[in-house]
Amino acid sequence: MTEKKIQWTRKTPLSRQEAAGLVHLADRYESGVFLQGGDTLVNVKSTLGLLSLMADAPQEVTLMASGTDEAEAAEAVMELCGRLLRQEAGQ
Repeated sequence: MTEKKIQWTRKTPLSRQEAAGLVHLADRYESGVFLQGGDTLVNVKSTLGLLSLMADAPQEVTLMASGTDEAEAAEAVMELCGRLLRQEAGQ
């Protein structure tokens, strides 16, 4: 299992389009990809799960991936999360 911490510092909630982009990306991989914030664990392949978890921002979340392509899946999701964070910061 691959685990990575993300400081989700956005002040605005994740939009439906952004969540759909994360879901579409995670769906490319066979591995299970999850985000955990506090006691809440959601599948990154679930739009509703992402929207509910990311409504409480800012927070620290843990990205977890498990499966044959877990390293690649985790890296891709981390990269997209980084882009979303930089986008809000205007960079």
